[in-house]
This record gives sequence, C-alpha cells and structure tokens, in this order.
Amino acid sequence: MQMRDQDFILEQAVRLAGEKAQVLRQQGLSITTKGRQDFVSQADLEVEKTLKQAILALYPNDAFLGEEGGFSPAAEPDKAHGIWVIDPIDGTSNYLQNMDYWCVSVAYVVQGEIQLGLIYAPDRNEFFFARKGQGSFLNGEKLSMREPEIGQAIIGLGRSNRRPLSDYLNVLTRLDEQDVEYRRFGAGALMLAHVACGQVHGYFEAHLNSWDALAGLLLIEQAGGKVPDFLANNGLLKGNPMWAASPKLWTQLSADLGA
Repeated sequence: MQMRDQDFILEQAVRLAGEKAQVLRQQGLSITTKGRQDFVSQADLEVEKTLKQAILALYPNDAFLGEEGGFSPAAEPDKAHGIWVIDPIDGTSNYLQNMDYWCVSVAYVVQGEIQLGLIYAPDRNEFFFARKGQGSFLNGEKLSMREPEIGQAIIGLGRSNRRPLSDYLNVLTRLDEQDVEYRRFGAGALMLAHVACGQVHGYFEAHLNSWDALAGLLLIEQAGGKVPDFLANNGLLKGNPMWAASPKLWTQLSADLGA
C-alpha cells in the first residue's frame, strides 16, 4: 500500500471517529468522573476503540497508548514498528456542553520521534495533518507560522491540576508584565493545532500528557515553530511541561515561563 493511500485511510478513520462522537452526543451519553473537572464519557471509550480497530487493520504489529485504554503492547513486539498515541476526545467537558472546542488527536511515534500527527475538530470542520519532513496542513492547505506583530501576541494556556494553582497564577502575572494576551479554551491538543495555523501564537501548560501533546507538536514543528523535546525523561508515559510557539515569541517568553 502506498503512503498516500495509508494517509487517506487514516484521515477517513479519524474523520469517522469524530463524526461518531457527534452522533453519540446527540443520542445522549453516560458520564463518569476521573477527577476534578476530568470526565470520561461513553463516547471517549467508543471512539478510542473504533480508532484502534481501524489503525490495527493498517498496522497490525504496532503498539497503542490511549488516554482511556492505557498502553497496549504490540501483538508481536519483535515486529513492532512504532506506537500510536490517541486522545479520542480532547476537551471532553467542552464536548459534553455542546461547545465546538474539542477534537480527536492521533500521533505516531517511531524510535522516539513523532512521525505523524492528525487532529480533527468536527464541530469546527478543521482537519489538521502533519508528516515529519513533509509539512503541516489544515484542510489541505499548507501551514507556515508567522510572528505576531509587536504587542499583538496571544498565547493559549492550559491549567494542569497536577501542578499548584499558584504556578498558573504566576504565569498570568508574568504574561501581563510582558503585555502578552492569553486564552484558555480547555483542549490542549486543539490549541496546539491552532498555534500551527496562527490562531494563537504559542501554548503553555505546566504539565501535559503525551496523548494531548504529540500530534500538535509535530504540526507546530512542521509549520516552522519551536517545540520542546517532549519525549525526553519518559514523556510518552509520564508527560512533560509544554511550551511551543513561533520562534521569536518562544525566545521572548521562555525565561518567564520557566521553560
């Protein structure tokens, strides 16, 4: 099978997963709570299962890491090529409230490098795709990051309950001192994708899990942005701090954000 054929099938699988989430939401959902403002719905579980089945049909020897299902080793580890990292619904709280700011995120990691990133926001009709060395795209249009005008920078923020609230408040203070605006929309993967396409100019979160981070990081890198070595220190399983931005903004704010 040609690479383009595989990419097309993957895109269709991710699109169908997003559309399935929309249908399930319309039908009504059962919801459980994992923690403070941390929900899992029936749709999260079913979408992850659907994605895993579709990808296994293409790559039967690969491993998986899903937000809901955890790590699934390859059936034949000696034949495994890489690991698929899936967040079936990033921004579950938004999704449950019928807000449009949520997405499906899929990344592919081979030998410690992110090779593919796909993010689909069904309610917004935004499909992002990146392949290492081949660029980033939004709905088929190639992306190229631009620096914000002086005084017009806007960065996205995430609030991790795994870090003290005081740390988050300190970040707000430092951004205000730098005359940098910020937005917090509650879906880290989608905000990273929006860095790549210029809707915001950077994204910071004190701790982010790999299923929220990897696809968006590749999108930003391939669009010309600066990204961290997120997979260092076992970031795949333990997560890491996140700071990614346009190059000049990344340099300007890194010291203030502790990145």
